[in-house]
Amino acid sequence: MKCKSDLRRAVLSRRDALFLTERLRRSQAAAERFMSLPEFGQARVVMLFVSFGSEIETRPIITAALARGKRVVAPRADSQRRALIPCEVRDLDRDLAPGAHGIDEPRPHCPSIDLAEIDLVAVPAVAWSEDGYRLGYGGGYYDRFLPEVGRALAVGLGLELQVVPGVPQGPHDQPVDVLVTEERIRRFRRRPPAGAPGN
Repeated sequence: MKCKSDLRRAVLSRRDALFLTERLRRSQAAAERFMSLPEFGQARVVMLFVSFGSEIETRPIITAALARGKRVVAPRADSQRRALIPCEVRDLDRDLAPGAHGIDEPRPHCPSIDLAEIDLVAVPAVAWSEDGYRLGYGGGYYDRFLPEVGRALAVGLGLELQVVPGVPQGPHDQPVDVLVTEERIRRFRRRPPAGAPGN
């Protein structure tokens, strides 16, 4: 198995090599699968990352979720604490601006929300293993965040070319419950859908 830095370079190179039209086509297919999840349909509050660079395009999902009457939150990075702060977004143009890492994130006027309100979290990565573990960008933000929203369903969202046989794992690395790409939906652990009795 490649070391983390080598694997990151290899997968990012593959992803960056996609033509924009092809990435958008695959993103649309993945978005349709993602929004077909029953957990997404039943979720009242969804946390969606805002794509940057050659990542899967998530803005159409944010727009669709808002149109369906869902509350949408996006992560704001706290670089000092290396933490994510979920903040509500109601308008993509008005509420997002580049943050400390150059990634669009909620502006200061967007209110933070209680972690217990989040039903589903879409999780980005550089690469995914076949068993649901992720290789992130190296900051550890989501590995620290996911244990704090244990009730929420963690859904990895990416492109099939990012899925590899395995990724290096550390003791604090957090797997996802579901992995969605343009080609398939992989489920690793079952949780009651958001809003179900006992949830």
